[in-house]
Amino acid sequence: MIGLEVLFKIYPAKRAEFLLAFDMMKTGERLEKNRIDLELFELVRESNTFLWREHWDSAESLTHYCNENKYKALMGAIDILGNQIHKRTLSIAEEATNE
Repeated sequence: MIGLEVLFKIYPAKRAEFLLAFDMMKTGERLEKNRIDLELFELVRESNTFLWREHWDSAESLTHYCNENKYKALMGAIDILGNQIHKRTLSIAEEATNE
């Protein structure tokens, strides 16, 4: 499994616009079949600073997604509505549970 994390700060006056754009990206099209999880968090002590996190089944699926227009549009919206702090991909190892 592989993860994508994008940390960014949105201008306070653009907060509602960003949240609407993120929600449209998340729900506007069919769910990505190879995306395991998609989450958006706001930092408690830094208003309008968000962490966008996704988990994908493979690096190939994530690469394909990052080349799609909807991903590029959301990244462009972040550049217009605020500032990206960092973006990174992470390899994620799953642990087996004894149930």
